[in-house]
Amino acid sequence: MTYNQKRYVQLLKRSKDLKNLGKSFYQENKDEYLELSKYEGAIQSYIYWDSRTLFALLMEKFVNRIISGEEFSESFLKLRQRRIYECDGFLKELSSENLQDFQPDPRSSGFGIFISFLRAECDNFSEDYRNEEFYDSIEDCFLELQKYFILITKTCSF
Repeated sequence: MTYNQKRYVQLLKRSKDLKNLGKSFYQENKDEYLELSKYEGAIQSYIYWDSRTLFALLMEKFVNRIISGEEFSESFLKLRQRRIYECDGFLKELSSENLQDFQPDPRSSGFGIFISFLRAECDNFSEDYRNEEFYDSIEDCFLELQKYFILITKTCSF
């Protein structure tokens, strides 16, 4: 998806207008609703990506058994929640059109899905963070993230 800030703002205004009329954007125009959701997902991925090092360091602490599963989950969820608050503020800035010509970092594409998977793993194992399956899953994610970091470092010039 190519990010188009003008289109995003247009869809956001349409969504708010329909909400003020007591109507559902999804029911009124499913395609535009889904398009708006994709834009917001891209922005959320960008916000998460901006904190990729913090997420990676947290995973590394858990994988190296410096912190427990409970500590990992608690710290991960707190970091994720801070990013969600930041994203909400950023979306307000974009919708007010104070930020011009914003483009998310293309490397951030899909990072929100990665964070959602980690959240799901924390939820799935909330009764037993000592389970080796939980450890193995987070370790696999951490290794994949490291591979991705190496790949983008080789393919991008900074």
